[in-house]
Amino acid sequence: MKSIIKNIFTATAFFGLLTSCSSDDNSGGNVDGTFGEAELYFDNGVNGDALVLGSSYTNSNEETLTINRFNYIISNIVFIKADGSEFVYPKEKSYFVVSEESNINTLHLENIPSGDYTKVKFGIGVDNQRYLEGETAQQEFWNYASQHHLTWTWSTGYRFINFEGTFTSSNNSEPKNFQIHQGSNTATDNYREVTLDLPTTARVRQDEKPSIHIITDANKIADGVNKIVLFDNLNPAGTNASIMGGENLIKIAENTLQMFVVDHVHNGSGNHHD
Repeated sequence: MKSIIKNIFTATAFFGLLTSCSSDDNSGGNVDGTFGEAELYFDNGVNGDALVLGSSYTNSNEETLTINRFNYIISNIVFIKADGSEFVYPKEKSYFVVSEESNINTLHLENIPSGDYTKVKFGIGVDNQRYLEGETAQQEFWNYASQHHLTWTWSTGYRFINFEGTFTSSNNSEPKNFQIHQGSNTATDNYREVTLDLPTTARVRQDEKPSIHIITDANKIADGVNKIVLFDNLNPAGTNASIMGGENLIKIAENTLQMFVVDHVHNGSGNHHD
């Protein structure tokens, strides 16, 4: 069973008053005036198969990738009810790492108003507003992200996605390295947000903790609506394909909007990751 990540910013103090709702404050209040917990469980895969680091997968670009690293940042989580009202998870606590190589797949969320939620929204990476608050304001998360290979230097910022391994194709029978590091730069803001419909209402109650099972398809990064051929991105020496900026990174950011889908929701008091 994959281990559970505790939000590194979780405070022991009650912070219900710090939460916010939609701009018209049309939240309708809690179901019973209490608060509960929820989990987002990210199940990493590749085009319908389970992602196993060190295993090989062939995409529609006719390139076979052996994936050695797949880590990413999830942020700015919002729970949405059927009437459109929102519970915005406190921003200063809403930055998380998902890491396949470290078996970090579950985000544990606390002090959510009891209610029935039909959608979840979150960001891929770190938004520019948060980044511009400066290093001191986010030092703890910066250090944590750095441990999981999700930072460059402070001046160049966060890696939102770190996707690495080797690849072969009809053009190269000998494996070549690849690195796709999705992040923002001085030219473009590559932070993206996705909103996902829940196939079953997530019931948050004081004694009920829904687990929202999200499938993440790493194949979409290079093989989504935009097709990114790694061989075409080899360096002049022909040894390494690195995508860390430029037009292809913008295309990859568009691809990642299709990378997540909610498979199912478990309602109840236990943890369910099947």
